[in-house]
Amino acid sequence: MNQPLKIYYIEDDKQLADLLDARLKKLGYLVCGRADNACDAIDGIKTGKPDIALVDIELHGRMEGLAIGDYLVSNTDIPFVYMTGHDDAKIIEQARRTIPDGYLLKPFDDRQLKVAVEMSLRTESSD
Repeated sequence: MNQPLKIYYIEDDKQLADLLDARLKKLGYLVCGRADNACDAIDGIKTGKPDIALVDIELHGRMEGLAIGDYLVSNTDIPFVYMTGHDDAKIIEQARRTIPDGYLLKPFDDRQLKVAVEMSLRTESSD
């Protein structure tokens, strides 16, 4: 039996985080941790060793998610997908520079979430 994908996510809105947690589990993924700020996220990613990270760009009013993206690209081989309500060109360009594996605009449904997660995988799945 295949092991479920381990996902770590960073979301500062507790209601959205709880909803995301439930949605990921419903889709068959294993949530290996979550955080609401960059410092805790980096520590959690180091210990949780996720297959994929989902990263909210704006955390507590600051663009901390971009710093997490920079960390992931520079220090790990973990693919990551940004989740954000921002679709303006300046933020998209800043995000693009961190080389994410995907970009999900909030609000998104389960199907969009699953596609973003599956498309971010850098190696072939054995399903």
